[in-house]
Amino acid sequence: MIRSALFLAFLTLSTAAFAQKVSAPAEPPATLKAEFDLVYGKTPEQELKLDVYRPKNETVLPACVLVHGGGWIGGDKERFRALGFALAEKGYVVANVEYRLAGAAKYPAAVQDCSLAVRWVRANAKRFALDPQRIGAWGGSAGGHLVGLLAAAPEHFLTPELKDVSAAVQATCIMAGPTDLTNATFVESLRRAKEKSNSYTWFGKLYDDAPDLYRDASPLTHFTKTTSPILFLTGDLDNPDRDKAGIEKLHSLGVPTKQTILKDAKHGCWMQKPWFEQCVAAVDAWFKGHLK
Repeated sequence: MIRSALFLAFLTLSTAAFAQKVSAPAEPPATLKAEFDLVYGKTPEQELKLDVYRPKNETVLPACVLVHGGGWIGGDKERFRALGFALAEKGYVVANVEYRLAGAAKYPAAVQDCSLAVRWVRANAKRFALDPQRIGAWGGSAGGHLVGLLAAAPEHFLTPELKDVSAAVQATCIMAGPTDLTNATFVESLRRAKEKSNSYTWFGKLYDDAPDLYRDASPLTHFTKTTSPILFLTGDLDNPDRDKAGIEKLHSLGVPTKQTILKDAKHGCWMQKPWFEQCVAAVDAWFKGHLK
């Protein structure tokens, strides 16, 4: 038993040791065409930009809005460029979006921006040869939380721009993102961190001072029978139990859902090999089932 335990520990350490960070490529593969820094909205704080990647053909394809992570306070779309290129090569039009971070604007600004990005992509369906009835959303960490809100509450975070265009997505992948900001474990961590927590920086209020705000920002609060099918994607070393409540509620509502757990994978594994390819394959399989 001791030998077996040591062998398993060696395998885990070996996987971590051989993990390779995936860098953000400056240019797309030869099979893709890309347009960078397209303005999809303007706010008092900043212009909002996105990149669009798609295969070099004229086929009308399903689309995906890709949302980066960074704890609501950091990160940028360039970090997810490799993921966007890889998914586009599978046969999608990918819109890799930026949004206002906490330093620029508090909640719900980031959600409103991502909602606007969905509407902008749908409104420009002909320009990018995409099917406006087949738009998915994929995000990691804080981006996973944001796309969870896109899936759960497409009408809740609308802004005046493109108000007549639907913000609904037809399939979603939440990659290691929280869906319940009111559960006991999460709240206890907030109470320990107090004003040092990312959540406080984003909301501008502590949980105990504004529990309804945290509840409103929880995708779980808004899950209904019309919520888009959701794939939960996470590493086995990255608290897979965070997805349990969301999966149970979606099951109770009859919404298709699934959890895929990656072996020996920590938070952020989607930007490391060998998990990078596994994440892209899992999302492609989910979208093929619900977008194609």
